[in-house]
Amino acid sequence: MKILNTLLLSLGLLLLAAGPVRAAENDPSLPPHVVAKRASEDVITALAKDPSISKDKARALAFIDERILPFFDFQSMTRLAVGRAWRDASPEQQARLTQEFRTLLVRTYAASLDTLRSAEIDYRPVNVGPNDKRAVVKGLVKRPGMQPLTMEMAVERQPEGWRVIDIAIENLSLVTNYRSEFGMIVQRDGVNGLVKSLAERNAPRENPTAAK
Repeated sequence: MKILNTLLLSLGLLLLAAGPVRAAENDPSLPPHVVAKRASEDVITALAKDPSISKDKARALAFIDERILPFFDFQSMTRLAVGRAWRDASPEQQARLTQEFRTLLVRTYAASLDTLRSAEIDYRPVNVGPNDKRAVVKGLVKRPGMQPLTMEMAVERQPEGWRVIDIAIENLSLVTNYRSEFGMIVQRDGVNGLVKSLAERNAPRENPTAAK
């Protein structure tokens, strides 16, 4: 669980760091590390100028939705995380799984926004050919007073630009981590059971104070 929490927090940073700047700058002809570097600088600067974004849950969710989500291929991420069961799922189940997984990630990482303001991310150059469809962006996440974290980001070239399909921190893959968890749920409860499990985790929790 500790490893999972570390992965989630680190991924929260990287989701932001790898997110888009303006659409015109996510040019599929550019090397993916260039897009990621421009994006991280843009997002970190925005948070430094207005720290209140990370303090307000609604604003944090809106910030992520506008600046980050369009440049992630959540369907591919969900398909990889669900594994073999994805092929057996109906189109309706696949759509539900994708939506619930997307919601799970967004809500988890919204809480990590505040840690970005002092973060620094060094990206290694990536050599990609004009016909290469996939690449791996490698880098180092640096935070004051903490050990640097190595990361690898799997990206896919699509007509709209590069899209993230997996992230690994210290060799811990997001997709692999969730695939193990999802696989156990599917084996026990089937695909509908996984949809239900994700929906329950995403359901708003009642405030005990407000209920009194």
